[in-house]
Amino acid sequence: MNDTRDVMRVAAVSAPAVILGIAGLVPFLGLTVLIGLGSDTWYGYWLTALSYYGAVILAFVGALHWGYALKRFAWGETAWLQYGFSVAPALLAWVSLLLPVWTALRLQAAGLLVCYAFDRVAARVDPVPQWFLRLRAVLTVTGAASMICASWL
Repeated sequence: MNDTRDVMRVAAVSAPAVILGIAGLVPFLGLTVLIGLGSDTWYGYWLTALSYYGAVILAFVGALHWGYALKRFAWGETAWLQYGFSVAPALLAWVSLLLPVWTALRLQAAGLLVCYAFDRVAARVDPVPQWFLRLRAVLTVTGAASMICASWL
């Protein structure tokens, strides 16, 4: 199947996920632009707003694994792994907010990338639709890049 048909199929099957996922990039991109081009007066405010949003998204991404575990009726060692991983990003997000904002943004970006890597590994054991991993790649790279860029501005 060629790329154009594949993209159209993804949009048709998962339009809410695609639309809401892309909409979720607006704060990452918008705040990064405001940090880079905005006035010095608002710099700290926008930087902090981005780190708060990054923490929320990191917690959300981790929580996906709670849903996977529930759906699979995870039990035993698998349950410990899935439920445990699902709360780890939220804890990382919380700790990041206790650190200087530049460190928080970098830690959150790293956390998003680790979550995506974990999702790819988990998908080998418990398959997810291919469009999901593609969408997660775009969202993860864009969000992480925004936070890394903002942390250096």
